[in-house]
Parts: sequence; structure tokens; C-alpha cells
Amino acid sequence: MRPALTTVQVFALLAVALSTLVFAASFAVDTTSARPEPVAIDNTVQRGVTAADEQIARNRSISVPRAQVFYSQYRYVVSYVGIGQAVTALTEPGHEQQFGYPLAVYVSDYSDRPVRCGDDGSLRTATPPDWVEANQAHYVVDGSARVPSGPAVVPFADRDDAAAFTETCGGRIIDWETLKTYSFDLKQAAAVREQVGPRRSDADATVQAARQHRNRPVSVEVGTDAPTVQAAVDAAPPNTTVVVPAGTYNEQVMIDKPLTLSGPGATLDGGGNGTVVTVTADRVGVTGFEITGIGNTTVGDPTQSNDSAWDATVTTAYGNSDAAVTGWNASGLYVANLSVETPASGVVLRRTPGAVVENVTVNGTADWQDGFMGVIGMHGPIVVQDSVFNGGRDGVYLHRADGTAVRNNTFRDNRFGVHLMYTSRSLVADNVARGQEYAGVVVMTNPVANAIVGNDVRHSGSGVMLAGSRSYIAHNVVVDTTQAMSTNADRSLYEHNVLYGNDIGVRASTVVPSNIVTENDFIANDRHAISGPGPLRVYTHDGRGNYWSGAYDLTGGTGPVLAQSYSPTDSVDRRLHQTDAAVVLRAAPSVRGLRALRGTTPGFRRGSIVDRAPLADPANPETVRRLRNETSMEGAA
Repeated sequence: MRPALTTVQVFALLAVALSTLVFAASFAVDTTSARPEPVAIDNTVQRGVTAADEQIARNRSISVPRAQVFYSQYRYVVSYVGIGQAVTALTEPGHEQQFGYPLAVYVSDYSDRPVRCGDDGSLRTATPPDWVEANQAHYVVDGSARVPSGPAVVPFADRDDAAAFTETCGGRIIDWETLKTYSFDLKQAAAVREQVGPRRSDADATVQAARQHRNRPVSVEVGTDAPTVQAAVDAAPPNTTVVVPAGTYNEQVMIDKPLTLSGPGATLDGGGNGTVVTVTADRVGVTGFEITGIGNTTVGDPTQSNDSAWDATVTTAYGNSDAAVTGWNASGLYVANLSVETPASGVVLRRTPGAVVENVTVNGTADWQDGFMGVIGMHGPIVVQDSVFNGGRDGVYLHRADGTAVRNNTFRDNRFGVHLMYTSRSLVADNVARGQEYAGVVVMTNPVANAIVGNDVRHSGSGVMLAGSRSYIAHNVVVDTTQAMSTNADRSLYEHNVLYGNDIGVRASTVVPSNIVTENDFIANDRHAISGPGPLRVYTHDGRGNYWSGAYDLTGGTGPVLAQSYSPTDSVDRRLHQTDAAVVLRAAPSVRGLRALRGTTPGFRRGSIVDRAPLADPANPETVRRLRNETSMEGAA
């Protein structure tokens, strides 16, 4: 039974609802003013660029064509990095309903500029482009000009300038109306959903290829054929196995040829000075060891790096961490069946495409601030699976590791379970995270097309926190966190997640509300959802909304969805699952008037979420039933 509100509390809620109605009426945008002029990019909300692509463009002096759009019912100017991004946004279904019609669209103008495409096709110009109205520009498409994200569409105010550009960079000239009929392959979130199965299959194939390193013929046995592990490695022919019998070996090992180092029951003790096993060759296997005595250096010296890349500082600082096993420029590395005690990192992989880490236990520091990463993956796709990471800073940290799969792992008491930086098109699936200080899964630096599916995060600071765009977040379970999920990512699909018993279920964070949020279950959260600045967010798709515990009190509904809309950010609705008085207050005539107004005009209210077709029953009934049973058992205990 919900606690009843006092009369004073009821009137206070009603006052809040009425004040919101007054605010909503004052949020209209004046669309009769003079045509807006282009503004500085820093004064816009930017969309369509990953942080990695932005850094690459800046570091290589690549010019990226942009568009900026003024909408009739959206108070921010939106800039799109890449003309294709703008065209896709402006022509996608429901876009005008959400933002209003475009008052003005401007694109970069490369006329009267010494613009060229270099030997690598990168678009460059000595001076920044100006602006031209989109429908007045001439567009060069299908040429050799490129930007970090792919082929470039290059606009010109003067058709002769566009023609001159095609003479050196190829392509053909089209107008704005023709350009809007183009289909730009931007890997929308629904397409990422279809890629989950193939990504699993790709990871399976990578694992099977790496596992071949387990079955090489034995060539050298330590103690019988060579006195030390390093001596055995030096003596072994390529593509064979060095066997290390049970016992403790106080040494560090360097592997510079394709072979397998196998030591079930053996311990490698590095003496507390640096990395224990270093691999610099392709197709190496390291299996079956307990590894201790790892050094305590967690940060390299960036000043000692000769790397001029934009991310050299991060690569040097993180990639030089002491570890049980480090692989450098070594494809196909297989690391399996290890038990690691480390004050620094467990496994460090730099430019090791196709590397696999499986069945590894990494015990880091009790205080995450004293340690580093369980696995670091940099500059290449890897697979991390079926492993356990206890303590330390991050369980798995990825940096520019596009296409990585992190699956079926367990993370306990880290800062972050899985931490993606500058990493796109990856799969984070079916992991379990408990007691994370900040988050079970966190994705930063605006990557694209990541799939975060089937993870279970509990008793942590946050659950799943994403940035970037065009990602797929589904079938995750988040329980007992401060904030279960955020929608920092845009143009992403959030579906079939169960957010149970959290302080906040979801935080709608993006200023541009372009996500699809549907068929999720919000149950027993203190606040089902909160919303930041921006226009109205509609959490309904194809006639299906989400299940909100408490919204079942909305009467009159039959069938799979309720008859009335529900707003988890509304001052009354958000209390429906907490107090019976909120159900009575919702029926007040003034509140009904406010509800009729909500959602009828795009961009009408800031900081609001509305579900126009809330579900009558949970979308994920088996998961919800299991969680309710677990909660009941915990309460009984």
C-alpha cells in the first residue's frame, strides 16, 4: 500500500503541475523573425562525428564539410559534421514532427578556396570554408575526396568552382534536391541490432583461429631440455610448444617467434620488476600459468615516445603498464587459463588484431585507485571472454579497438567493468558486473555502432552509460544502482532492458532527442526517469511504449497498451508507483488539461519524457518475474 499524501502535499503537487503548464505556454518559438544567419560552430549542438575522427581530422589538417540547421521548434542550432549526416537527419521519418520544419539550412562553401584532395584523398583547404544556403549549393559526390569517416560530399556556391574540383578529384555535380534522394550508409541502430549475431559469429571464428595455438607439437621441456623458461623459448623451433612443468620459475620471458608457452601448474614470478611475459611475434600462445611478481608501474613516460599520433600520450601512458602478459604488434595472440595477481595490469595488447583472452582470472588491487586494468586493448580488435576480473581500475579498457568483442566475463569491485574509448562497432555482451564504483559498462568519446546487449549490472554506481551514436542497447538488466542507464548516445535504439530498483531508471541526457526507447521495463525505481534540457522526448515506437510500474493505475486501457499516456518526468505521474494520492490528483481537471497539451507540439516543453502507449504488462516477463522472486527472497532473509 502506498503512503497517502497530506492535503498540503497534494496542493503542492497541483501547484507544480499548473506552473509547468504556464512555462509550457511560454516556450513557443518565434518563427516569424528574419531568416537566421549562420553561427559559429562552437555555438551549435554538434552531431555526426566521433571523437577519434575529430582528432584525426585536426591532427592531419583535414577539412570536413558541415551543415547547420535552424529548426522552427527547437531552440538550439544543430550542426552536422558531414553533409551525409545532415541529409540523413532531415529526411528520416518523424524528424520534422520532433523538431519542427527547418527554418534555414546552411552548408560549407568551398568556392574561392584553394581546396584539394591530397595523395590519400583527404580534403584540405588553406582557409576555412564559408557558408551557403543548402538549396543554392552545388555538390560534388562520388569523387576521391575523403574525410576520416569516409567519402566526402563537397559543396560549392559557384558551379564553375565545383566543376574545377571534379577535374582533379573526380566525381559529379548534383543539386540539393537530388542529394536528398541519396541513401547514405550510416549504419543505423536497427542495422546494428541485425549485426549482433554476425558479430558473435566473427568472435567465434577469431577464438577458433587463436585456439589452434594450443595443439602444437612439443619441442622443448624446461628442466629436461633447457635450464630456464627463456632458454627453452630461445631453443624451440617456430610453431612448436614449450612445456613448463609444475613449479615456480623466477624469471621474465620474451617471446619473439610463433610458439606456444604452456605451463599448467607452473608459476612465473617476475620478481616485482616489470612485465613477466612479453610477446612481439604473431601466432603466440601463453596458457596455463599462475603469474605473480608483476611490477607496479602503471603509467609510462609519454616524453620517451617517438610516436607522433594524436593519441600517443594515451598509448604510451596506458600501453606501457606492467602486466602479466604484454603483446606488441603481434596478431593472433592467444592468452588462456591464467591466474594473475597484479598491482598494475593483467594483459596489455597493443596492435594485436585477432588476439584472444579467455578463461583468465585477474586479481587486481582492493582499492581501484591503486591498480590499473585487467585487460588493455589498443589499436586493434580483440576478443575477451569467459574471464574474471576482481578489483583494479577497469576490468577491460579499450582504446581505438574497433570491432572488439567482450563477452561472458565477470567483473567485481572495479571502477568500470568495461570501458570503451574511441572504440566503435564493438560487442559488449552477456557480462556480469557487481560492485562497480562508477559503472558496469561505460562508452566515451562519441563512437558509433556499438552493441551493448545482455549484460547484468548490480549494486554499482551506475549501470550502462553510453556516448556516441547509432548504437544498440538491449536485454540488459540493471539493479540497485544510483543511475541504471543514460541516453547520452544519440540515434540509438534502447529496447528490452529491465531497470529494477534503482535510484534513477534512465537519464535522458542528449540535447538532441533522437533515440528510440521502447519495450523496456522500469520497475520499483525511486525515479523511473529524469530528463535534461531539450525538447519533448517521446518514448514510444511503432505504437509500443515501455512498462512503468505504477502506470497500471491509468484506467480505461484494454489490450497490450494503456489508453492514457504516461510521463515519468511529470510531477504527478512520477509518483504513481509511490502514493495513492497521485492517482487521485492525476484526475484533477487542471492536470487533465496539462496532459492534453503535452506532446501535441514538437519541442513544446523542456526536460520532459512522455510515453504515448505505455505497456499494460512487462515487455520482459520472465526476467521481471525472476527479479521479483529474488527481491522477495532477499526481503525474507
